[in-house]
Amino acid sequence: MTLPDARAAAREHLAGRLSHATLFRSLMTHADWHVPVRSASADGEAAVLTFVDAAGERWIKIFTDLSAAEAWAEQEGSGLGGQCVVTDGANLFGSLDDELAGVEINPGFPEGIHYQRQHIPLLRQWARIIELESALETVDRGETPIGLLRDYDAYVLVLKRTGAESAQLVLAPDDNGRALAAVFTAEDTLAAFFDQVLSSADFEPIPVRVTGEQLFAQLQALPLDGLVFNCSGPIPPRAFGKRLADYVLASGDHQAP
Repeated sequence: MTLPDARAAAREHLAGRLSHATLFRSLMTHADWHVPVRSASADGEAAVLTFVDAAGERWIKIFTDLSAAEAWAEQEGSGLGGQCVVTDGANLFGSLDDELAGVEINPGFPEGIHYQRQHIPLLRQWARIIELESALETVDRGETPIGLLRDYDAYVLVLKRTGAESAQLVLAPDDNGRALAAVFTAEDTLAAFFDQVLSSADFEPIPVRVTGEQLFAQLQALPLDGLVFNCSGPIPPRAFGKRLADYVLASGDHQAP
């Protein structure tokens, strides 16, 4: 999946041509957010600048690139003096404070967009999604902090009702006939599964949110060959054998699955 850069994504979203999910992915994967900070203190620490509105609420302003930050400073008649920290989207949005009134992205520009306090938990959740999906890319190289997989609490499985009080797990499609659990990390990957695989299904799918411990315990217990994360896109799927569950759940095991 090729994502537009964050500035283009905001513009396309405001024009109604880009979904919320794709916008969030673009914001979270943007590598060089510029965030105005106060001058470093004697101990070398720099604090993010907050801006107080008429109601006395604190906001932060962030920019997709240095030119946007400098243009905003010129509009406001204040020089940045190079006082910006540069960070990636997952780190930036994942650390947003609940006490903030919100965050303004490229304020003063046509593609400027802002999120209020009630949106901050959603932004943090998308940061966690991107962190998790990035971690899945490195599991087989032994580079993943395994706690990310175990502690993530918003995996989604899909069930098919088989009786008044019973249901079975819906599997990912597999050309080799393997029984692979279909696991989803985000709303857009689940929607892609619904569109691609379940569009002609003769049952009503039941999405179920599970924690990492629940997911991997079920993988151990069920007669499955493994699992596939996000089997239908829009990001590349990641498939693993069943022993990933042992790797995740076994404490102190640092061997790659």
